[in-house]
Amino acid sequence: EDEEILKIENYCRKWGIKYNKWKKDFIYEKQEKMEEIERLNEIRKQIIEPLEKLKIEIKKNKKADEVCKNLYNFITENHIEEKLENKRKNLESQGLHDLSKEYKKSYEIIINILDDICKIFEGEEISIEKFQEYFKIALRNSSLGKIPGTQDQVIVGDVERSRSNKIKALFIIGVNDGIFPSNRKEEGYFNDADRENLKENGLELAKGTIENLYEENFNIYKSFSTAENKIYISYSSANNEGSSLRKSVLIIKLKKIFPKLLEESDVVTKKYEIVNYNVTYENLLENIYKLNNKEKVEPIWYQIYKYYKIVNENLERDLLGLDYTNITKDLKQETMEKLYGNTLNTSVSRLEKYRNCPFSYYLQYGLKLKEREELKVQSFNTGTFMHETIDEFFKKVKQEKIPLSKFIENEKLIEKIVSKIIDEELELNKNVIFTTTAKYRILVARLKRIVSRALKFVIEGLVYSEFNIQGTEIEFGKKKEYKPIVLNLENGKKVEITGKIDRIDTAKDEDGRYLRIIDYKSSAKNLDLNQVYAGLQIQLLTYLDAICKQDDLMPAGVLYFSLLEQMAKADCRISEEEVEEQIRKNFKMKGLIVADIKIIKLHDKTLETGTSKLVPAGLTTKGNIHSAWTSGVKKEDFKVLQEYIFKTIKDISIEILKGKIDIKPYKKKGKTGCDYCPYKSICGFDTKNCDNNYNYIPNKAVEDVIEDMKNKL
Repeated sequence: EDEEILKIENYCRKWGIKYNKWKKDFIYEKQEKMEEIERLNEIRKQIIEPLEKLKIEIKKNKKADEVCKNLYNFITENHIEEKLENKRKNLESQGLHDLSKEYKKSYEIIINILDDICKIFEGEEISIEKFQEYFKIALRNSSLGKIPGTQDQVIVGDVERSRSNKIKALFIIGVNDGIFPSNRKEEGYFNDADRENLKENGLELAKGTIENLYEENFNIYKSFSTAENKIYISYSSANNEGSSLRKSVLIIKLKKIFPKLLEESDVVTKKYEIVNYNVTYENLLENIYKLNNKEKVEPIWYQIYKYYKIVNENLERDLLGLDYTNITKDLKQETMEKLYGNTLNTSVSRLEKYRNCPFSYYLQYGLKLKEREELKVQSFNTGTFMHETIDEFFKKVKQEKIPLSKFIENEKLIEKIVSKIIDEELELNKNVIFTTTAKYRILVARLKRIVSRALKFVIEGLVYSEFNIQGTEIEFGKKKEYKPIVLNLENGKKVEITGKIDRIDTAKDEDGRYLRIIDYKSSAKNLDLNQVYAGLQIQLLTYLDAICKQDDLMPAGVLYFSLLEQMAKADCRISEEEVEEQIRKNFKMKGLIVADIKIIKLHDKTLETGTSKLVPAGLTTKGNIHSAWTSGVKKEDFKVLQEYIFKTIKDISIEILKGKIDIKPYKKKGKTGCDYCPYKSICGFDTKNCDNNYNYIPNKAVEDVIEDMKNKL
């Protein structure tokens, strides 16, 4: 059945089933889907067993006539003639008589070729490769009988290869500078002088630049002199990307030879003509569109409209398309009840997705649309894999009671533990993608190196600070370390937020205990308060506030640690220590901290003056906070941030539950919500369309953003 064909195709794309993998049972999938996999295995056997049987039969006897008999038996056993006949009848019923005859004739040609090979090579042993070669030669020399084209036909050809004569009208397109004539100047490995030298010694190579130039000039002359009645020359004013193109020097020469030559452009004004049925119909729709926009059209198009109203049953449907708009309407409340109920169960990253673009959120989490899965390692796979490895590393260190300072002295120990963890992780079914191909196995070796390198600087960030790891992979949810975040909304509805944090650290001084949240990222990321204000970066601050309230802690900051492989720009004169220092700077955490000297020194206990090697902070020579070197806000402003975050969560949740699904992606500094969106082809967002606009995010200073937040509370 068609549905099963789609399922097996999706499965094969997802798990890279090709070549010999078809011979083995399908085993890749979750346990709960095993019943479905059993059915896919049955289909696999239906597909592969006839082919395997054919292969075995051919291997038994490689005589040409026996191979032909085996192929014919394969055709009959699989009822291919009957299937082709059904296809042919279906085409006949659709009025496609010529195509139906081609199907019938194609089958006859195949059988005749098998007969001919049987007679010519009877009893002769032949390899499969040779048989294939002879079969292809026979196919090339066979032809389907077809009614010859009439004299009124269009021939499309290349200037260099076309050898047409007696053409009534000729259209030369693409007469642009560098294209016609071309500006190919590459001489190749041998230059013209080398070629001439070799030619004199009896070795002639391909044509050089001068010969090619002569030939191109001849082709240009031939092109312009082929037409008997009319010749049309056109050039493009822009390429596919919108960049302007220049007309060829030939256009200028022609205008000098024929001063009265008229040049027309369909870019400035389009000329509508009654040419044939299809083109005229398209022109009619364009003129109706112009009429709807209160533009003048020629009276003849009213008569053409009456004609197509009689002969074209699709006219009314196509006219509806002229009024199409991709502007969405709010979902009905009964629909919202079915989708989400009275409690919106979500995560902060999903709420951020809504602010990224409400329509994209609806498609992903409301309708649950997703892309076809393919066997390829994406940033999501590598990111998750690296996170799990780091989490497991700290668990092992804690179990074996290894002091972190030991790793500062012995980097090889980190590599040893990481390698062991990754090897154990690869045995798990969820990570099977990393062992499927040689390419991905090489990627694993690279991941071991990247994680080991990153962990060295993660450990430094702990050893040289007052913070200790409180937990890794901390989850919010029922029966988890922390309860889900629950907020009550209007009309008795509520939002319940679950999620996971990569790492939480705590530190202590005479004033109390402090909390910071660390998020590992497999891409470069920093915290931007303008995006926090817009609701695009609220995850870490939400979890920080929730844990502070539940455990009675004070906030110290939210930080991102990049797991990207860091490179140092250097030349041969730079020392290894300087290279190491550059890499350390690249691994420095980014984000937002509480701008308080005591808290900064909790983050980096080695900091006295200058910039910190661990966090985005710096102190002046007098020991004061250097605002230009520090990414932070005052304690009182951090409280404003925490209050504003929960107001934002409520606002987003209310919009979702009200059914607002506007197509309104964000835009900031050239980046947009459409950049990596898999749903672009569905929404058709285009600022050229009426009412399609971005949600523009300004780039304000930190003080101004905090002030805006205060005004909204």
